[in-house]
Amino acid sequence: MIAGKRDDMDSKRIFLLPVIISIIGHTALITASSMVDLRNDQNVEKLFTVQIEQPSSSVEPRKEENPANEKRPAGNNRSINPPPETAREDTVDIGSADVKYAAYLSEVKKKILRIWKYPAAAYEKNEEGVVVIKLSIDAGGALTQITLVNSSGFDSLDSGTLDVVNAAAPFQPLPGQYELSRLHIIASFNYRMKD
Repeated sequence: MIAGKRDDMDSKRIFLLPVIISIIGHTALITASSMVDLRNDQNVEKLFTVQIEQPSSSVEPRKEENPANEKRPAGNNRSINPPPETAREDTVDIGSADVKYAAYLSEVKKKILRIWKYPAAAYEKNEEGVVVIKLSIDAGGALTQITLVNSSGFDSLDSGTLDVVNAAAPFQPLPGQYELSRLHIIASFNYRMKD
């Protein structure tokens, strides 16, 4: 009888050992993969570059009083009403390290970079500069507003930035856990030509 129990315990150990090894291996794999940042895979060498980044601290977003510097999404001719008072909104920089928004912001940035190109008129004139915009995305992912916060000083760079963001819309719907009716994103487009 004792020999039978011993055989049962040995057979349980034989099956238990691979399970333990598998759990340890998977835990190590998950831990290692969480340390790899796959969001910054834009290392393609080009003749010119644009970086979409968090605005520097010296750039304060300001409300534009001149509607000529504001573009509404193409095809959306209705007036944009402010959300109801019970609606929640938040404003975040596109380069925010806030875990809550990082994945969503990364997807917005990727979608814009996929279609971005240096504005031809600016390229021909060797124009460089930084354009800071504020884009507003509603809960369904629709682009509801784009505002030029700081101009580069060149119309071609400013309008090129607004046009590419319009073309990238719509974006993914805001995740439900945000519990927001609208997310405002401040993004800085740093246009530089390489020598």
